[in-house]
Amino acid sequence: MRDFGLTEEQRQIREAIGTLAREKFAPGAAAADRHYEPPMANLRVLVEHGYVGMFLPEALGGAGLGLMETVLVVEEIARHCANTAMLFMCMAGATPRALLTLGTEQQRQRYLPRLLRGEMLTAWGMSEPNAGSDVGSLQTRAERDGDHYIINGSKLWCSGARVSDLFLVLVRLEPVPGMRGVGAIFVERGTPGFSIGKHLDLIGLRATGMAELVFQDCRIPADNVLVPAGRMRELLRVLDSDRIVGNPPLCLGVAEAALASITRHLRDRSQFGRPLSEFQGLQWKLADMAIDIEAARALLYRAAARADQGDMSSVDASITKTYVNQMAVRVTNEAMQMAGAYGLSEEYPYERYFRDVRGMSVGYGTTEIHRGMIARELINGNYSF
Repeated sequence: MRDFGLTEEQRQIREAIGTLAREKFAPGAAAADRHYEPPMANLRVLVEHGYVGMFLPEALGGAGLGLMETVLVVEEIARHCANTAMLFMCMAGATPRALLTLGTEQQRQRYLPRLLRGEMLTAWGMSEPNAGSDVGSLQTRAERDGDHYIINGSKLWCSGARVSDLFLVLVRLEPVPGMRGVGAIFVERGTPGFSIGKHLDLIGLRATGMAELVFQDCRIPADNVLVPAGRMRELLRVLDSDRIVGNPPLCLGVAEAALASITRHLRDRSQFGRPLSEFQGLQWKLADMAIDIEAARALLYRAAARADQGDMSSVDASITKTYVNQMAVRVTNEAMQMAGAYGLSEEYPYERYFRDVRGMSVGYGTTEIHRGMIARELINGNYSF
């Protein structure tokens, strides 16, 4: 693995979290997936070792680290347990970063200390039955009632919903069409009128507690509004950073695990009187997988480094997410194929690797949506090589 100009501190962080994840998270990864059970003990380990809140400023009790450090941590966790990596983002992803960046002082004081202590997980509620990447089509509404809002509607595909305590919910705050009427409001678990709906079974990341959110005359103080109507673009810029630190490093880590596992398999298994690793056709497949992974890592680390230097762009986030998503699907699918029948068995990790990354091309904005955005920026002259 190349260092890509990482500092000594960053290399130490990568090595330490890699060791921790291999020893503590890897042994239970398959069982968590098989039983749809969020590995909450792993999150407690991450809290104990100081990884939760690492992005928070030192003044708030955090380590003041950048996106690059979070990318390294998510990548290493995902190599050993993708579900833990996804749940870690409930403590380091879009919702807590939005709270830090856009929240009021009262909101930050109310929630960030609990997040730092591991007492709170957060979730992001955006998608609906008829709206996903198209934020302007959201139908869940929050109507003003004095110093409160009354929320009605539902959300789908909410990662971490079963185990989260605080939800950042995108709602229509004003009765105007499109994104101009959409804002975001915090809703705490246990609020009357708010319930966690049925668990949503997807093909991968099955231990992330994904569920629907249901709002029936849910009464929320107006002070809980994070982003008023008309300012959604500010929140979406925060989501750009989450598209760098969450989805791509998870995909990269799983792809690395798949390549390492299938390489061992080809060394150890023989057919026609010689190890599979001696067959040129399989060697070339391994080489292509390594090329794919290295290209993805270069894109991801570059995007994280640019963001930490204050030069993040939506194009960087979209290019990185799209390439790393599709790289991971190719690599894990190829590993599953080369493993033969072993690749199809739940006794081996290959099919789980594929399942865990397949949905990432849909989540955080589909790769088609991101391609459209990249093309628009090129055509409008807003992206330079």
